[in-house]
Amino acid sequence: MSLDAWVHRWWAGEAGAAGHALRVALAPAEAAFRAGVALRNRGYDAGWLRTERVDVPVISVGNVAVGGAGKTPFAAWLAARLREWGHRPAIVLRGYGEDEIVVHRELNPDIPVFRGAKRIDPAREAVAAGCDVLVLDDAFQHRALARDLDLVLVAVDGWPARPRVLPRGPWREGIQALGRADLIVLTRKSAGMSQAREVAAEVARLHPGKPIVQVALRPVGLAPLGGGAAMPLDALAGRSIVAVAALATPGPYLQHLREEDAEVEPALYPDHYAFSARDVAEIVKRTAGRWMVMTHKDAVKLRPLLPDSTRAYVLEQSVAIESGADVLDAALRRVLRERAR
Repeated sequence: MSLDAWVHRWWAGEAGAAGHALRVALAPAEAAFRAGVALRNRGYDAGWLRTERVDVPVISVGNVAVGGAGKTPFAAWLAARLREWGHRPAIVLRGYGEDEIVVHRELNPDIPVFRGAKRIDPAREAVAAGCDVLVLDDAFQHRALARDLDLVLVAVDGWPARPRVLPRGPWREGIQALGRADLIVLTRKSAGMSQAREVAAEVARLHPGKPIVQVALRPVGLAPLGGGAAMPLDALAGRSIVAVAALATPGPYLQHLREEDAEVEPALYPDHYAFSARDVAEIVKRTAGRWMVMTHKDAVKLRPLLPDSTRAYVLEQSVAIESGADVLDAALRRVLRERAR
């Protein structure tokens, strides 16, 4: 088991006595991290830390945990929606790896993507290029660039009763940080509707009056890695496959495949993993003629490395608003209208 996989098991409380001892030992580090985050947020709230603004509406899509909430697909869906409304949106992100940028460009080929560690720089580039609204991918904690609407995603699948903050848990901030959000978006992958309702009720109790939207991120088909017509998900039924995943939380992805009655052998790697030719050779060897299935995020990295003869497929995903669509649309239109004055 890789260190990354063990850490996520530990965060989930599945690492036994050794994990419990480590959680106790790291309690002071968690307290120090919380204090540092609180001090930084206070600096922005009080105006001690500088916030810069651009001349077009800025909509941030972020979360409070390390990966797993579906920021990239939701940000891509949001940008496409703004384009459908007649706007010229751009995606702005830091880009921890080239994979996120390529995914955005493949999901929305006609929407430009701008990248930079300091979001103000790519934001200005986007405005100079003629874009009239910016969608920030993973920017809730990046407060140096002012935003007009803060959408914060919370993964129903990974909702903990008592969120632990880094390094003792996957949360970047405590639960109180959701109070900064203009709108909370609950995303569910393999979680059921009853679990989603429970999390929604808990979030509403913790932050009364805060608007909540519920979104389902579900697989819709299998696209051949090399191109061609997609196949229905039921093509997986009874088939033995190797499921490749370099994700922060691969559990929902694997669960989706098993729900289609596939016999799944996981090939798991750390989040944002840079696959090498050696890695690919090992995966192909493990596959041994079976189908290889991967997410879009991993497909953009594996596509140039895999032999053409590999039977590899990408699990395509949809974004469906299950509740709160009117609330989300109203918030978007209000921001677009107010900044146009």
